Amino acid sequence: MNPLLITGFGTSINVDKRKLIIANRLKGKKLEFYPHKTNHDGIIIDGHTGNITFEAMRWLSKHNINLTLLNWNGQLLANMMPEQPKSGKLRVKQYQKYLDSTDRFEIALKIVQVKVEQSLNLLEELSRFHESVDIISIRKYVEKEDLLLLGVMKNSEKQDISKSIKQLMTYEGRIAGIYLENLTAIFNHLNPKFNFTGRKNKVNSRNNNASDEINALLNYGYAILESEIRKAINSIGLDYSIGFLHEINQSRTPLVYDIQELFRWLIDISVIQLLEEKKIKKSNFIITENYHTRLGEDVAKLLIAKINSNFNARYNYKNGKQYSYPIILQDNLQQLSNFIIDKNKEFDFVIPKMKLNRNDNLELRDKILNMSSDERKRLGINKSTLWYIKKNLSEKKTFNISEKILLKM
Repeated sequence: MNPLLITGFGTSINVDKRKLIIANRLKGKKLEFYPHKTNHDGIIIDGHTGNITFEAMRWLSKHNINLTLLNWNGQLLANMMPEQPKSGKLRVKQYQKYLDSTDRFEIALKIVQVKVEQSLNLLEELSRFHESVDIISIRKYVEKEDLLLLGVMKNSEKQDISKSIKQLMTYEGRIAGIYLENLTAIFNHLNPKFNFTGRKNKVNSRNNNASDEINALLNYGYAILESEIRKAINSIGLDYSIGFLHEINQSRTPLVYDIQELFRWLIDISVIQLLEEKKIKKSNFIITENYHTRLGEDVAKLLIAKINSNFNARYNYKNGKQYSYPIILQDNLQQLSNFIIDKNKEFDFVIPKMKLNRNDNLELRDKILNMSSDERKRLGINKSTLWYIKKNLSEKKTFNISEKILLKM
């Protein structure tokens, strides 16, 4: 995953002598890409005025580069992707699986279980660095909810599928509530000036129009995730409109929403990491005449870079080999497709858990804040260096300690 962000007024995208040219005369910027020599797998257009030629669109399609158009509020407006594989059998089987209550519930259950598993993993990782996250209490709460889930699973074959799905989503919603509660505490600890109170607002329960900076970041990140999910589903040949957890609804893409649930936490941690770096402030955002909040160009680029870094990290996946999340996403969709066409009798969504590789955990922070002069000297830490680290701690910033000093501590 490595999209290129195109923003600002007056941007043009065309082809000249086989090269893709992206230019903005107002900014005096120009990018040139030779055929089959670009590292970007997508282009995100976040702007209101500009132009793209038919030849440029053809160039992007031939190079398998996804073109994503975002609305002013960071909402996904349109995708231009390579032609989808034509698989009538896969589509027919997908519809049949949806209509089969047993198969549909099995797929929906696996989506919810993996989402909960990944959400708890992220909270557990965050508990090592944020005092507000009480992972023991969270796990006790989830254990109680799991008992209710067992009841739903036992009754799934005895009752209407819509009722079972509704109960499943109720379970998922309760876990999501405790998850968001903990993220809210972290967001407000890292930047209380952004005044984040939750995902819903009084105007729009789906929060398409962000009322604060955190929601603007989340909306933008989820739009990028949605684009990535659409691209992966498109490459397999599944029908976006037939999901298994989310209900069929006109103008919606339930299958995209289903698969997004498996990876939403990657956007959440990207936003948290961006806040931890203390590089963004209110002036990085734009307030519209309706008092909605949207990302400025600089913060959008920072967020995209953070998402890229997290998506492209490699984890042990199959046969001891390491793969990035885009490849893992693709393989999970392929396994789902194999199950849909009855090539495989069983399947699971397998998403490796993220590990936050940082050395500024709560235990280490406490040692540093209470470090004596003799201890500092024994560890070989310069007096001014220790002062700087403590200053970062007081300002809620991250810090780094060399491996040599860590071994001594």
